[in-house]
Amino acid sequence: MKLKNNAGRDMTSGKLSSNWEGPFVIHKVLSSNTYKLSRHDGTPLPRTWSGNDIRKFYS
Repeated sequence: MKLKNNAGRDMTSGKLSSNWEGPFVIHKVLSSNTYKLSRHDGTPLPRTWSGNDIRKFYS
């Protein structure tokens, strides 16, 4: 999963910076559109995320 930059951190990089950051792993599904995410090393992100703020990442 990738996160929108404006969903979790300050966007001071300029208008040509990436709109997404990540990839992350879905750690736990809390409801149909609410998720707990973690990094690939297993470190959990500190808050819950809406499905509107994440998208699938294909490698």
